[in-house]
Amino acid sequence: MIDDRPTTLWRSIPLAATIGLILAGGSLFLPAMGALAVSAGAIALGIVGRRQFKRDPSSGPGWVSLAAIIVGGFVFVSQAAILAVVYLPR
Repeated sequence: MIDDRPTTLWRSIPLAATIGLILAGGSLFLPAMGALAVSAGAIALGIVGRRQFKRDPSSGPGWVSLAAIIVGGFVFVSQAAILAVVYLPR
């Protein structure tokens, strides 16, 4: 049987998970309002990448999508907390 997968140890990483991880990392350097939107997008792309990995584990490493979800979630929660402290009445 002929196998179409590459013979190297490097496997292809799902594009959605890669973009999500890049967005999550980039949202660390944005102001709070922009970081909320970008990190929400990173979480969504991480979830899409995770679902793709669960459907086909040979599609690439699963840690990329998990990293996008975790970093995006951390940025989202921390920036939401900062905005809540600043804008909510005391």
